[in-house]
Amino acid sequence: MRMDRRLFNPVIEQLSRSELEALRWRRAHATLGRVYATSPFYRGRLQRACVTPDEIRTPEDFRRRVPTVDKLAILEDQHEHPPLGSAIAVDDALLEYCFLTSGTSGKGQEVHAYTAADVSDSLTSWAASLHWAGVLPGDTAYHMVPVGVTAGPVTLLAGFQHYGLRTFAVGNMDGQARLEMMRRFSPHFFSTGPVYLRRLTTLCHELGIEPRRDFPALKAIKVGSFGFDVPWAREMEVFWGAKLIDTYASTQAGGGIASTCEHGTYLADGRRGLMHFPEHKVYAEVLSPETSEPAREDEEGEVVLTSFGREAMPILRFRTGGKVVFKSHRQCACGRPFDGIEAGTVSRYDTMLKIRGMNLWPEAVDAIVLAHPQVDEYNGRVEVADNGRELARVMLCFKPEVPADAAQRARVLVELRAQIKARTGVAMEVQEVQPGEIERFTYKERRWRDQRRQTP
Repeated sequence: MRMDRRLFNPVIEQLSRSELEALRWRRAHATLGRVYATSPFYRGRLQRACVTPDEIRTPEDFRRRVPTVDKLAILEDQHEHPPLGSAIAVDDALLEYCFLTSGTSGKGQEVHAYTAADVSDSLTSWAASLHWAGVLPGDTAYHMVPVGVTAGPVTLLAGFQHYGLRTFAVGNMDGQARLEMMRRFSPHFFSTGPVYLRRLTTLCHELGIEPRRDFPALKAIKVGSFGFDVPWAREMEVFWGAKLIDTYASTQAGGGIASTCEHGTYLADGRRGLMHFPEHKVYAEVLSPETSEPAREDEEGEVVLTSFGREAMPILRFRTGGKVVFKSHRQCACGRPFDGIEAGTVSRYDTMLKIRGMNLWPEAVDAIVLAHPQVDEYNGRVEVADNGRELARVMLCFKPEVPADAAQRARVLVELRAQIKARTGVAMEVQEVQPGEIERFTYKERRWRDQRRQTP
């Protein structure tokens, strides 16, 4: 039998869909029983819902009867049972790592404990993503996200090392120093976010760096699960001479939990690519927040996660708040049985702003404004005008190399105003500001501020 070099785990990745569904249900049911037996937090929630593992016989039972948990419930439990809460399911002596969540929801940062086995389990998810991108052991990789107390950067760095990459951790260096390091030690791969990739691109122009000439070995760039547009992704791939890969990660579930395959973030016909869930490792549900029914293909929903491998602090039907578009495995030509979510459109339900009765997700504006080749950075504001009308404003600065042509810049502002209205349904003011007048962002910080509550 000829070996398919695309596959990281040939046994799992060549299962039929029905075989994979049977496997993940066996693991989900076993996880339910283990969590009930070992975690006081989950056992109490299940008992209050009058549910025992023996009564859950089908995936439908699991979805309808096993209660979900969210960030607030975990935070409340950790407040009542400090410092780690009552979800811990192993002896304290086995706890080797503690991480905080990134706090993107604005509701606080819960603590998640890991055993050594928990971290090891997360490494294979990152390794599969690297393999699918064509990155090989022995390649040179740059880890550009600062390492701190959140799980993603730490487990990703460990994933690079576990996979056998020659790794440069440059998260605490400035952009010019990173690029100089890359000139000296040519990269095959680097990880960053869409926002910082834009910044690196601008720096390349300023410093006369041509990635195709100066980084000829570069194969792939990991941009992470933040909103971006297909034209922007194409532009970046052309400029850098490398494929973009998108990933979706969760501290609660143990790091990387979805990734694009070799087909990348968009397809030849312009459709967005698919980030596959490793469904042998996580039970990922994409559900309507209103009905709790499964999303159909190409429908939006919230990711609800159960992680099979978490020892220290199990995750059982955790509502992530992640707003995604569900994609069936049938929509990807790679042949793997894994369902997933659309690349480049992940946002959050809890970042939604309601403006003049319309729902606005700031990530949708990010994807429009930051995709424009002449825009360097922007900030957004929601205010109440003197006449009492709600006002949304986009304040942007142009890249330094954009000519100071007032007519040309005015056309860009008009163009962006029309695109934002067409895509979001919300009319906004779009105005130019000078560099330094707005805040510059690098990773997960929010560009939008709701100042309506500050208005008397």
